[in-house]
Amino acid sequence: MKIIKLIGIATGVLLLAACAGQQKNTDLYHWGNYSDVVYSHYNEPGDFAKQEQSLNQIISQAKELNKPVAPGVYGHLGLALLKQGKSGEAKAAFQQEQSLYPESTQFIQFLQRKK
Repeated sequence: MKIIKLIGIATGVLLLAACAGQQKNTDLYHWGNYSDVVYSHYNEPGDFAKQEQSLNQIISQAKELNKPVAPGVYGHLGLALLKQGKSGEAKAAFQQEQSLYPESTQFIQFLQRKK
């Protein structure tokens, strides 16, 4: 009887150990350091060139990892570009956000009015 309990416990431990080793990154989107970029947007206002650089880095990393760019990244990039006076590039970023995430259309239109 003790042997059966011992075998059962050992089997359970081995199964749990096997499951723990199978973890992988299952994020649907690549977020990179986007939360840090948003944080700096509110705490370091006016540093739009730094935000542009960070957002472009997130986009590049997403392409390297073959993952979709997270919702809002292109919209935020468009806003940073717009604030720097790069309206052509901003429009392209806004269009990219809308094509990837059509549900963002109303918000993107709002951002485009925020010059």
